[in-house]
Amino acid sequence: MEYTAHNLEYAVTVFYNGNDEDRSKAHTWLSAAQRVPEAWNFVWELLQSNKGTEVQFYAATTLHTKILRCWNEVPEESYTELKEKLLQAMMAYSNGPKIVTNRLCISLAAFILQQGSTDIADILRPLSTTATTSLLLEVLTVIPEEFNSMTMGTALRARNRAALNQACSMVLDDMLRYLQDVFNDYSNAPPSEASIQLWTSAASCASNWLALSEDTLDSTTTLPERAPLCRALYTAVRLLCTWNEAVSGSALEACEAFLSTLRAAGTAGGAARHPASARSLLTDLATLAEPLLAAHNQPNSMNEELLAALIICCVAVAECHARVLVEAVEEGREGKEEEGGAGDGGGARRILQVLLAAQAAPGHYPLHETRSNLVFGLWYTLQDQILNMSDSTNKVSPVWYEVFTQLLITLIKKSEMPPESMLSRDEQELLRCYRQDIADIVMYCYSILGENCWSLVESAFTGAESARQREAALHVFAALADAAPAGRAPTALPALLQHALRLAADPTNNDTRLLHTALDCLGFYASWLSSMEGPQGTELGRECMRAAGAALQRCPAPAALALRKLCLDCAAPAAELVADIVQLAQSVETTSEGWTRRQLVSAAGAALAVSDPERAAPLLASLAHRLHDLLTAQAQSAASARSSAGGAAECVSLMCALSARPALAAELFRILRPALALLPANQDLTQAMFQILKHTVSALMGDCINVIEDIAVLIIAGFESQPCPVGLDVIKLVAVMVGSEWEGTAGVVRAGVVSSARAVAPQTSMHALDPQYLLTVEHTTGHPCPELAEALFVLLDALTKKQPRAIEWIEDILPDLIALACEFVRAWEARAASAACSWLGSLAAVRPACLEPRAPLLTHTALRCIGGATPRNQMEPLTKLLLALNRASWPSQSAGAGGPLGDWLRASLSAPGFPTVHSTEAHKQKFIAAVLREKTSKRRLLEAVQEFSLGCRGLIGTEYARQTLSAKQMV
Repeated sequence: MEYTAHNLEYAVTVFYNGNDEDRSKAHTWLSAAQRVPEAWNFVWELLQSNKGTEVQFYAATTLHTKILRCWNEVPEESYTELKEKLLQAMMAYSNGPKIVTNRLCISLAAFILQQGSTDIADILRPLSTTATTSLLLEVLTVIPEEFNSMTMGTALRARNRAALNQACSMVLDDMLRYLQDVFNDYSNAPPSEASIQLWTSAASCASNWLALSEDTLDSTTTLPERAPLCRALYTAVRLLCTWNEAVSGSALEACEAFLSTLRAAGTAGGAARHPASARSLLTDLATLAEPLLAAHNQPNSMNEELLAALIICCVAVAECHARVLVEAVEEGREGKEEEGGAGDGGGARRILQVLLAAQAAPGHYPLHETRSNLVFGLWYTLQDQILNMSDSTNKVSPVWYEVFTQLLITLIKKSEMPPESMLSRDEQELLRCYRQDIADIVMYCYSILGENCWSLVESAFTGAESARQREAALHVFAALADAAPAGRAPTALPALLQHALRLAADPTNNDTRLLHTALDCLGFYASWLSSMEGPQGTELGRECMRAAGAALQRCPAPAALALRKLCLDCAAPAAELVADIVQLAQSVETTSEGWTRRQLVSAAGAALAVSDPERAAPLLASLAHRLHDLLTAQAQSAASARSSAGGAAECVSLMCALSARPALAAELFRILRPALALLPANQDLTQAMFQILKHTVSALMGDCINVIEDIAVLIIAGFESQPCPVGLDVIKLVAVMVGSEWEGTAGVVRAGVVSSARAVAPQTSMHALDPQYLLTVEHTTGHPCPELAEALFVLLDALTKKQPRAIEWIEDILPDLIALACEFVRAWEARAASAACSWLGSLAAVRPACLEPRAPLLTHTALRCIGGATPRNQMEPLTKLLLALNRASWPSQSAGAGGPLGDWLRASLSAPGFPTVHSTEAHKQKFIAAVLREKTSKRRLLEAVQEFSLGCRGLIGTEYARQTLSAKQMV
């Protein structure tokens, strides 16, 4: 269909009003129309005032697209004409529709940037009249946004940045001129809506221009020079808040814009170089924030959004000037006469109190307030700065003890949980993350307060008047667990642990949240308990274990987890209570949930591992026979088989816990052996059996030679039933552990490799693979079990590197395995292909003769993948493969330069249009030379591969290519 105005209008109408199929076709056609050269002409016809808004918007969008994507179509002598047309169109649409005006302003911004922004003042001069102020502000606002979003070459971006930085000071002066009206006398009447809108636009524009230098140390304006702008912004916020008890609508939008600009002005490049101005800025912020916070610091404040914007601004400025803030607080004075700055003597402490008050916002987060979480990041910055500035004796100024004591008490208060019935699912997740953030900040408090933290928490617990307050104190106590000093008990720590212990052991305590947190404390302090030598530590550990066991009925999962942690860390009490712990692990009534059962079995295993062998053996037998019966029942029941994870997972947990005692692990396997033999008969249970075997071999290590015959029988039976990745992991462990000692390893390896290869091969039998298969098939529908294929090639790679003689065990099927690996490289299932490349590279190093018949085809496949058949982020495995092929000592000799690999590269790349039509002869020759030259550095070869890949994809010369190659060179 011809690209006429009539046809385009019709297509736009169909796009907005047609059915789904017609809309899709219209969208495709309209998108294509935006790229044709005729679009430079028809956009002006479609922008006529008699056209519909949808048509006008399409025309404005097309114009923007043409300027961005097809700038090369505009001859330099037409730049002036295009500019004039753009300005005329903008003025014609100065009164709307707004979406068209905005798109035209963005188009003019793109036009300015395409020319390097060198004549920005001349281009915008026609908009500098009073009638076109709104247009000028909008264009100026979107220029920085367009600069950040546009794709442009490195040279053009550098020219634009330099020009914009040079213009920034002028723009900020103009925006300050627009904001000067805030200093007028508004004591009798509020500012007009038009004035507020003008201020908002000016502030948004200034914010965008300031953001250009946020990430750089240098800026065309300094913090002292931006001080008048900051004062105007303070005044504007105070003015609007004075006239609006509930700041909402356009007033709220304006205040948020003012505070955002204030934040940018206070933190833009180089701001930290001006400490006097920074102190003055902090003082002014405190003066602005104090009355607003005092008036509205209440639950469900009607000005919550305003307070949030204010706190964000205060936090950003305080973080940027953390050093100035710390120095000012420690000096106790501000406003030294330097750089013209002046303070009132208390601004730093005042802003600190504002932030502490924001952290202590009344009510529960996120039900009643959403601003206390905004201060979290500041406390890390502050404590880091304090510690960096402390002297060699590591003494911290007493003022910070006061601040962080106040903060810790606040965090305890804010940790209080509202009733869960009041919270939605999303609010519960927000609160969970919030309390985790509190736990992190508690450690920042510890870095300043040290062991006084436990005393403060203990005071909060003893002074608590409700279960929620006690739970909050215990939550903070749990957060301090990692800081507990080894082998020593700070005064308040044992008392707090006793509080948690009593709550856990109290049978009348049915407050689930409080009980959960108390149990967390017992588990988190297990490591500290293990460091406490002597009867006191042993007795306390024993009491904690008993308390966790007593809580199992009321709070199963947390109690089981606490018990497992205690048994893993506290050997002496675990050995004393081993019989009780094993009994708990076998208790069906209290452990019906699978995860809980696994924690208890793991706890029992840890206790058995530290017990006397005579005592441990019968207890283990009792527990192992229960697991044996569970596995047997699952093997005999189809319904149980589908949920086999439970029994197998418990066996794995117990085996892992017994890894410190190989004799007990071997006894466990002996008892489970008859049940394991039943599992391969059901494919749903095969993987569960392999999981148990994997952890058995890992637990026994070299001692598995004593039971290797039984393990081998189970492995072979499992692969006859269903090959799986974890089964190949077991074979790899067996080969590494006993491969050089046990002759049967060859049979196990061969059985696993053959079964897995048949399962992942594209045909029923490996031997059915056509030698020319890779050459004749251009596309594939994918391979079954890519995870199994990955595990197969990982196994082969490990055997090739660590057990080279293992290649002899599979010598007869090696050609088929190589063919299979080449097929996965060609089809490229990312992880499987990467593993295949790694194995083929290892094989080239130790058995080049086996690989050589397939090497030419493999080289051709690798080039095809580099050229475009493989995603751009998957070049590293192919680079490793090429490096291995270049290093290999091939049996055949080649007269050509570069040896056999050089011949294979030249043979493949000699074909016209291979790998793609974008790859020129120069690209190919440069790539061949780079590959053949590099035999040591993977990094340098990767650069060459990346560059050739970009060339094959037609991306050379683009900004993406420059960024990619420069990033590689930096690495």
